[in-house]
Amino acid sequence: MARHRENANGWFWVLPSLLIPLMIAAIAWTTHVASEGEEIAPNVRFAGLDMSGLTPAAAADEVGKREREFLSTPITIDLGESSVVVTAREIGFDYLYDDTISQVIKARHADRPWDEFLAWAETPFETVTIDDHYVLDEAAAVERLSAEDFIIRTPVEPELTNDDASYMYAIPGTAGVGVDIEQVVSALEAATITAGPVEIQADPMDIPPTISDDSAREVALQLNDMTRPGLLAVVGDATAGLSPGRVRSHLVSAVEDGVMTVSMDMDAFQKEIEAAFPEPIGEFVAPELEVVDGVVVVEKPGRPAPVCCSEESVQAAAQSYLDGGQTFYLLDTRPNDDERIVAWADGSQVKEVVSEFTTNHPCCESRVTNIQTMADFMQGKYLIPGETLSMNEYVGPRTADKGYVAAGAIRGGYMTEELGGGVSQFITTLFNAAFYGGLDLDVYQSHSIYFSRYPFGREATLSNPNPDLQITNSTDYPVLIWPTYTDNSITVTLYSTKNVEVEELEQRVTRRNQCTHSEIDRQRTFSDGRVEVDTIVANYRPDDGLDCLGRPIPQS
Repeated sequence: MARHRENANGWFWVLPSLLIPLMIAAIAWTTHVASEGEEIAPNVRFAGLDMSGLTPAAAADEVGKREREFLSTPITIDLGESSVVVTAREIGFDYLYDDTISQVIKARHADRPWDEFLAWAETPFETVTIDDHYVLDEAAAVERLSAEDFIIRTPVEPELTNDDASYMYAIPGTAGVGVDIEQVVSALEAATITAGPVEIQADPMDIPPTISDDSAREVALQLNDMTRPGLLAVVGDATAGLSPGRVRSHLVSAVEDGVMTVSMDMDAFQKEIEAAFPEPIGEFVAPELEVVDGVVVVEKPGRPAPVCCSEESVQAAAQSYLDGGQTFYLLDTRPNDDERIVAWADGSQVKEVVSEFTTNHPCCESRVTNIQTMADFMQGKYLIPGETLSMNEYVGPRTADKGYVAAGAIRGGYMTEELGGGVSQFITTLFNAAFYGGLDLDVYQSHSIYFSRYPFGREATLSNPNPDLQITNSTDYPVLIWPTYTDNSITVTLYSTKNVEVEELEQRVTRRNQCTHSEIDRQRTFSDGRVEVDTIVANYRPDDGLDCLGRPIPQS
């Protein structure tokens, strides 16, 4: 009987068919395990990108791009009537780059082997999506939301004023409107920043002033009490006071960190103090000038008179006053920085002859000594704009110790001799130089008897204490008086910068009983276009010792 024998090799073929897939899977698994840290696992997505097979470096680049994109996401915060657009970075979001790239690299590589195997086994059937990792820094968000552009209406702090120029009083503050920061921060935390631009509706919230109206009123009361005495300032020999109202008008309040402070408006206070001392403090020192071959040479510059007041001393006085100190202050002067005055002092504007006049006399008479003595004394006299020269005040009594001698003069209507006689010729020469130089002839008197050596009707005399000659420099530039002489003449030259044209218009001569009356019109045209006409007057008696009726003048 034949026996059927079952093929025992069937299992031999079944086992390989089972082992081969397992071997392939084992190889694949081994490859997966070996690839950890070398490339991103299959079927891993991040930010819409398939990261499968990327090297860690390439994956890091993609995460870096995503970080920049995320932090640049615009976030619009609607304030109602306006809105503020900030980026995620600006509002306080921080992208956790290290956490994010770590998750991408570790995708499907679980810590426990079995979990990792299961995750690997699911690769064909399930995609692993890695989310962005980020956090909101609440402190940074609060700081940004507290900025000025998130204030819908700025709160107004109480302030102090002195509008009525008497007492300080408080102007109430008003609340402002800003955003409800806590509500906006909560909305930011709930927002899906990864989905693109975000818009958040901010709720309004009142922002009160940081100081109360009552506190401001209390400060005003304290200031009124402190400033009640006013302020007294002394500069050099000058004294001036500021009333309480004037002091208060320069007080300025400010609120910072919930505290009201009071300061002095230093620009206004400085001007107030300077206005109280409008005149120079001290003397103007004229330059020392010399005329060499008709050219003015500055031997030594002068110095402008100082003025009120140094900023340092005014600042110190203001601070001491506010600190509740004294109400009496000694202030320091400051250099005069007025460009005009500085130029007056340095002598630079005395550069040309503006007038010159000469009168003649016989040589060697005693009166010539007096003429030349006064000329020597007057040489170099410097007359600044606006300054008045009184010859009697400046020269003083004509005495022997000054070099004057006895010579002919008119006293009480009679010819006589006296110490310093004859100086009227110098006075007449100076008078005419001033006439043609365009200076003001404030005080003068002609000789009571006409002398032919002088221009008829355009001359002046001098005696002690009267008559006097007073002239004012009414031009815009300093004037240097520079007399020179010869044995037979006296010349007075005025140096300055020419800015006035002088024209003698006409002379009118009339009789008044036996006296002769002269009037000469002078026209001055200044560089600014002003035209002024004045009249020089002279009166002459008929003869020595006679009045206008021809009667002898009583002698005292």
